[in-house]
Amino acid sequence: MAGILVSTTGMSRDTWLGERRRGIGGSDAAKVLGVSRWGGPLSVYLEKKGLYIPDDPGEPAYWGTVLEDVVAREFEKRSGLRVQRQNKIFTHPDYPWMLANIDRRIVGQNKGLECKTASNFMGDEWEGDELPDAYYIQIQHYMAVMGWEACWVACLIGGQRYVQKEVQRNPELINTIIEKEREFWEEHFLKDVPPPVTPFDNPNSLWPEQTDDDMVQDIDEETITIAQSLAGVQATIKGLENEEERLKGILKSKIGEMAGIQGICSWKQAKSKMVTDWQSVAIELGAESDIISRHTEEKPGSRRFILDKSLAKGV
Repeated sequence: MAGILVSTTGMSRDTWLGERRRGIGGSDAAKVLGVSRWGGPLSVYLEKKGLYIPDDPGEPAYWGTVLEDVVAREFEKRSGLRVQRQNKIFTHPDYPWMLANIDRRIVGQNKGLECKTASNFMGDEWEGDELPDAYYIQIQHYMAVMGWEACWVACLIGGQRYVQKEVQRNPELINTIIEKEREFWEEHFLKDVPPPVTPFDNPNSLWPEQTDDDMVQDIDEETITIAQSLAGVQATIKGLENEEERLKGILKSKIGEMAGIQGICSWKQAKSKMVTDWQSVAIELGAESDIISRHTEEKPGSRRFILDKSLAKGV
């Protein structure tokens, strides 16, 4: 039987995020396994260590929370089942670092309900028996923690199409999830050993600002090999871009001042837009320079990645 880590009733979002750092939650599971488009193991590691604050999830996540009750009520209406909200963070009875912040429990059954919302662009992932991989792993993680035999998932797509599906427990996948999460927690988190970066970890989000002017001096063979491979890829891309511009130039010369070539391509004028120089407006209206300065803020520049030119030699 799952244990209870903490009650979330009346808990602030900051406190809730702090409690989530005490283990691996359902939304972390797919990242740890390396199959989530929203991040990889390194993202989870840095977040759990308090070294990385995820970007604000924005409007989609906000409306997902707002519409959770709507989706749950629709599930009750269509399924004839009753559900109960669980304002708790649960823990696995044998692996206390496995956490579950479930949406609902099915009353009278050893099953749960996960409520989702999705955009129309993601609708194909919900066709038939399909389910996004990250959600499937999240639900299996919850079944592992809660001991459920199955879990329903209900989703409102594009605000106007509703689907619900029952997902059965997958013991083989659950064993894989437990092993991967155990390895992450014991070999990386507890030993302060960051996992390797994956294509799903976004370095621009993990390290948005440069805080040290020094260069890394400890260079190993792997780093050199990776940099040389990147130089080769960049040279290939540059060659293709040059060829692209050459071919586009030929077609543009055939178009001239026309709008395009029927059935081939177009080269149309973008719509003009008006841009207001608000500082000049303020000055013309008599605003003093100190007033303008008080309302002017410096925004940090983005980090620019440049490969050393010496690596391009011989590529």
